[in-house]
Amino acid sequence: MPYKADISGIYKIVNNATKECYVGKAKGIKKRVNEHFRLLRKGAHPNGRLQTSFNHYGASAFTWDIEVYCDDPNEFAVIEEAFLQGRACFIDPATYNISCPSHAPMTTRQHSVEVRERIRLGRRAATFDYQSEEYRATLSEAQMARYRRDPKFIEKLRFILDNPHMTYAARARAIGGDTSSIRRLALKYQHLKGIL
Repeated sequence: MPYKADISGIYKIVNNATKECYVGKAKGIKKRVNEHFRLLRKGAHPNGRLQTSFNHYGASAFTWDIEVYCDDPNEFAVIEEAFLQGRACFIDPATYNISCPSHAPMTTRQHSVEVRERIRLGRRAATFDYQSEEYRATLSEAQMARYRRDPKFIEKLRFILDNPHMTYAARARAIGGDTSSIRRLALKYQHLKGIL
């Protein structure tokens, strides 16, 4: 197994161009970091800040390093929290972390066999249709409501929709985004031109 000798602790992924970093903790750091880079190369990383920066600067700008070796999950949750809260610090600012609290409630625990069985049976018994038009419309309306509360997003969207004469790349450069995201927003929200 390639990760047989993997180690636990706190790691950071650094953008060497901007000196910004992402801080994380893992029981198997090598495996976790490889998963980060796999998702980044695929363009599917759940952390939008990190993915956008990776797309902009390229894979060669990013490296990773282990900051703290630690075998006790309770201990490294506390250490990571200290870094994210500013009580301990890296030379590189941890600006790619989306949320400040690092500790997930189930990090050091596991559901009992009975609870896992109840979850499994509950999922099987669920009859809600997540593909229904009504549910999809409700999700879409909720998403638009969130966007409308964000004036920066609305301003960016207006610029994208009001300048179809510009290429996607030119619009991306003008507002500081990547071409793919601008194209996606333009196509997804073109029906809102003149409404926003």
